[in-house]
Amino acid sequence: MTKIAQRKIQPQQFGQYVNNLWSAFTLLESKQQIRLLFKDLLTPTEYTMLTKRLEIARRLLNNNSYEIISREVSVANNTICNVSKILTVNGDGLRLAHKQLSNLERKLQKQNQTIIKNLENPWLKKIHRKTLLGTAINTGVIILENKISRAVKKSSAKKHLKN
Repeated sequence: MTKIAQRKIQPQQFGQYVNNLWSAFTLLESKQQIRLLFKDLLTPTEYTMLTKRLEIARRLLNNNSYEIISREVSVANNTICNVSKILTVNGDGLRLAHKQLSNLERKLQKQNQTIIKNLENPWLKKIHRKTLLGTAINTGVIILENKISRAVKKSSAKKHLKN
């Protein structure tokens, strides 16, 4: 288990460290950049522990049994119990992450089903040409939304760094 040094940190100084951490996460623009930061900040064991805790929480929220979670995620019942306690006491962050990931998974599954259905239907090949422009416009809107979101995140991080 990771240990914290015995030297005390002033609360204000620690608060600044925490602000810097959240700002760093906010300013990163891609999954790859966040992955690089995690790899630098966490030991391989800590990285594995975090990923397993999130997966345990998601499976508990999906009402999987301890037995299934233990077997499929390769964790002890005690670990599952600890995550379950977090969800019982509060767990808002885990619930939010689960909700966002579930929404993304459903959206991707629906898109994949539509693509497969369209590929199987010879009549839709003609329609595909007509919707190519719509797809291009939609992609442009998504890119623009992402850029706006990044700008808002950067602004938020700058505000926290000033405080």
